[in-house]
Amino acid sequence: MKKRTQEKFNLADFIRRRYHVFLLISFFIVFLILRFYQMEIYNPFGWDQTDNAWAAKKILVDHQFPLSGMVAKGNTGFHIGPLYYYMVAAMYWLTGLDPIASGIFAGITAIIAFFVIYFIVKDLFSRWVAFIAVLIHTISSTGIVFDRLQWPVNFVPIIGLAVFYCLYKIVTGNEKYILLLAGLVGFAFHIHFTAVFLPIIILLAVPFLPRTKKIIINSLFGILIITIFFIPSIVSDIQTNRSNSSNMTAYVSSSYHGFHLTRVMQLAGDAVIHFEPYLFFPEIKNLKFILLPLFIFFYCYKKLSRNKVVFCYIMLLFFLVPWLVLSTYKGELSEYYFSINRFFVVMVSAYLLYRLFLLKHLIPKIFVVSFVIVYGYMNITSFFSHAINGLVERRLEVKKVIEGGNKIEFAEGVPQSYIYDLEMGKFK
Repeated sequence: MKKRTQEKFNLADFIRRRYHVFLLISFFIVFLILRFYQMEIYNPFGWDQTDNAWAAKKILVDHQFPLSGMVAKGNTGFHIGPLYYYMVAAMYWLTGLDPIASGIFAGITAIIAFFVIYFIVKDLFSRWVAFIAVLIHTISSTGIVFDRLQWPVNFVPIIGLAVFYCLYKIVTGNEKYILLLAGLVGFAFHIHFTAVFLPIIILLAVPFLPRTKKIIINSLFGILIITIFFIPSIVSDIQTNRSNSSNMTAYVSSSYHGFHLTRVMQLAGDAVIHFEPYLFFPEIKNLKFILLPLFIFFYCYKKLSRNKVVFCYIMLLFFLVPWLVLSTYKGELSEYYFSINRFFVVMVSAYLLYRLFLLKHLIPKIFVVSFVIVYGYMNITSFFSHAINGLVERRLEVKKVIEGGNKIEFAEGVPQSYIYDLEMGKFK
C-alpha cells in the first residue's frame, strides 16, 4: 500500500515539474487539428499550388531540373531561386504526385512556424509569453488560413523572426549565429522577392556589431554560404544570356518612383497591417497603430539597457524597412509583401497580454482569460464557416468532365488540368 502511494506521489510530482511540456503538447495537438483537419476541403488549391504541382511533375517525371524558381512577381520575367520547387517536389514524390501533397507541405511548414515562434519567444522573453504566442497563432483565423495555404510566402515570417533572433544574438556577442543568419538570407532568396529587405536590415544593424576578429571570420564564411545559394540563379542567368538579371533591372527601374513623404504617410497603415487580422474584432483594429509603441514602452521603462535598446531597434527595422522601401514602389501592393514582420505581431501581442495578466488586480486576469476564450471561439468558428475552393471541389469537377467523355486541356495555373492529367495516368 505504501509503495502504491509512493508511485502516485512520484507521478504527480513528475506532472507538476513537467507541466509546461504537457501544456505545450496540448497546444500542439489543437494546432495540428486546426491545420490538418479535412485538408481536401479547407486547404485552397489554386494558381500557385498548381504551378508548384507542375514543377514537381517536371522534376519527378520529366527529369527537368530547374535552376530558377517561381516568377518573382506577375509577368516581370525574373525569378527567385529554385529551392522551393525541389522541397515541394519531395512531398509530391511521397504522395505519388497527388495534389494532397500541397496540404501536407503547408502543414509541415506550419509545424516549423509553431516551434520557431515558441522557442524564439521563450528564449527572448519567457516560457509563458511563448505559450501565449503559440496560442494566439494557433487559434486565430488569420493564422489558420495562412498556414493552410501552400506557397513560398509561408516561410517569409518564419525567416523574418529567425533572422531577427540571429541578429540580436550576434549584436549581443554570439558570433556563431552569423552562419545561421547567412543560411537564412540565402534561403530567403529562394522564397520571395521581399528577401531584399534582409540585406538592408542587416546593414542597418552593423553599427551594433561587436568589433572582433571572430565577427570578420564568420562574416567571410557567411558571404560564402550566401553565394552558394545564388549559384543556381547565376548559372541560369548565364545560360539565358542574362535575361533574369536584365528583366529584374528593367522592372526595378520602371517601378521605382523615388522617395516621397506623401507616399510614406499613405502606407503608414500597411507598415503595421499584420496587426489588423490578428486583432480580429473590427472595434479594436485601430489598435494596430499603438501596440508596437506600447510594447516598447512596457519592455523598456523599468530596466533600460543596451540590449533592450538594440532589441527594439532591430525589431523596428523589420517594420520600417518594408514600409520605406515599398514607399518607393509605384506598383500595386499586397498585404503579404509585409509578411516578414507577421510573427513579430504575435510576439508583441503575447507580451502585452502577459504583462496585463501579471497586474495584481483580479479584473485584468479575468479579462485576459475571457478575451482568449471568446477570441478563440469566434476565430475558429469564422474559419470553418467559410467555403474554400479545396481539392474536393476540384476533383469533383474533373470527375464530371471525365464521366461526360470530355477532355481538359493544359492551362497554366488551372488546377483541373493538373488533376485531369493525373487521373488519366499521363504522369506514368
